This record gives sequence, structure tokens and C-alpha cells, in this order.
Amino acid sequence: MAAAAGVSASTASRALRESPLVGESTRLRVFEAARALGFEPNRIARSLRTRSSSSVGVVVPDVATVFWAAALKGAQDVLERAGYVVLVMSSEREPKRERAALRTLIAHRVDGILLATTGGYEPPPSVPVVFFDRLDPAASGRVAPANVEGMTLLFEHLRGHGHTRIAFVGGHPGSTSADERLAAFEGAVARAGFPPRSDYLRHGDEAWSEASAERAAAALAALHERPTAIIAASDALAVGVLRALRAAGLRVPEDVALVSFDDPVFADLLDPPLTALSRHDREIGELAASMLLRLLAGEREPAEVRVPLELIVRRSCGCDGRG
Repeated sequence: MAAAAGVSASTASRALRESPLVGESTRLRVFEAARALGFEPNRIARSLRTRSSSSVGVVVPDVATVFWAAALKGAQDVLERAGYVVLVMSSEREPKRERAALRTLIAHRVDGILLATTGGYEPPPSVPVVFFDRLDPAASGRVAPANVEGMTLLFEHLRGHGHTRIAFVGGHPGSTSADERLAAFEGAVARAGFPPRSDYLRHGDEAWSEASAERAAAALAALHERPTAIIAASDALAVGVLRALRAAGLRVPEDVALVSFDDPVFADLLDPPLTALSRHDREIGELAASMLLRLLAGEREPAEVRVPLELIVRRSCGCDGRG
């Protein structure tokens, strides 16, 4: 902020305190820079004195999705109880926008950052970063669902129903979630002794959209030897798969069983109700925020925490809803 006003940090601090030692034109220039950066003057003045803004930045791919909304709520509650202001930015899944968001947060002198990276991560100087859901090994801390264990749980559940032709509809490769869930599926297929089939591996787009899952599932439904079960790597992908199967005249679960990695709030309202993994979205945000607070306090923290997942059995897999 001082740099934006073209003055030293000490002059900016005196201006924000309305010290008589600072001329009117300089004071107005400093206040205008503060407003442009979105800071309250009293918070700016304190940050210049203490080198702490009492604010934390959060960057996520899309604030409108159910998962990110819940994770943000969990993180915000923890951080605000600790006295921090939370600055939220959306990268819209674009690395360029993610880099711009990180630069903006650093310019706002945030004390730490929670980040779900889309590939635009550049390590900021002297600011602890905790990744959640989408990870980077360079982060100070990492919190994510237990992707491998969760995917294995879904695969083994379908295998327990007698399925041997199990397909996978995943997110676009390149993110932690997409890559780990795909690798876990392929590992489960190998351990089960099933022949690997590339035609049973399909991917959605970078937004993990329902429309991309519809296209992927339509291709699976058109196979001469179509799968008897499908694992969708997210709730949005599962909805797209369900629509495509219906359009192809296939019944779930009678013709094709379906399970999802994510458990949406509307899972019980689908026909049939969706068997899915509950990944405790809010808890992921809470854990990431708590980890960041401990890092800010100077405590040592394990490099990575994985959140256990719970299988919620409903009828889409062929069960009666009781397991």
C-alpha cells in the first residue's frame, strides 16, 4: 500500500493515523491507495506497525459449487473466531487468474493463504500456504480427502455386488483429485485381477461439468460390451452419468450400477438415490484453517492430513439402501 501511494511505510503509517507531521496531499494519496486496495485505514495502520494484517486469503476454483461453499464456510468460521478477516477469491480454474489472485493477496499483506490450486501456484515470500483438496508439494501444509482409500472403497463395494466390468468417469487430469482418484481406480482394477480396459476410462472437462460426464457416459453406454457399473469421481459427474444412462434407455441400477465419490445434499432426491462417499466438506475447510493458524503461531505441523471418507449406501449401486 505504501508503495502504491509512493511513500515510505513510516509515512503511510503516520498518514493513516492522521499525524500532523504528514501533509494533506500526502495523507489523501495514502488514503486513496488504501481504498483502492480494499483496506480499512485502521487495519492498514496496524499492519504497518506490526507487519501483520490480521487477514487470511483464500483462493478456490469456484465459490459457487457445493463443496467449495461448504469448505469456505468451515474455514471462515475457524479463522474469524481467531480474529482474522477472510479475503476470498475465485480462480475460475484458470492458472493465470490464480497467480493474479495470489499477487493481489500478497499486496494486501495477508498473513497466510489457503489455496486450492489449479496449477498457477507460485510460492509467495515468507507467507505460509496451506493447500486443501487440490495439493502442491511445495505448500507449508496440505489437507485433502483420502482419495485412494475412498476410491478403493467404492470399487470394492461394486465388486462385492459381483461386478467385473466397472468403468470410471473422472475429472480432467492434472489436479490432485483427478489424478489420485484415477490412479486409485487403476490400482484397484489391477489388485482385483481384472484386465485393464482403456475404453472404460473416461474423463470430464476441467470444470468437472455434468455435460462432460454425459458425453463420457454416452460413449460407455454405446460400447459393444458396456460396463455393468460406473464410478463417478464427483457428484456433478454422477448426475451427468445418470442423465446419459437414462437417455440411452438404461436403468440404474438394474442395467448399470452407479456410485459417486462425492455425496451431494440432493443425493436422496435422485431416482434412484445415489450411493456415494461423504467427504465432510466443511471439515476439510476447518482442518485447513486450523493448520494455517498453527503455522502462523510458529508451531510445527505435519506436512499432510487426509480426511477419512464414509460410504453412504443407497439404491443406485443395487443395494436396498440399508447396506
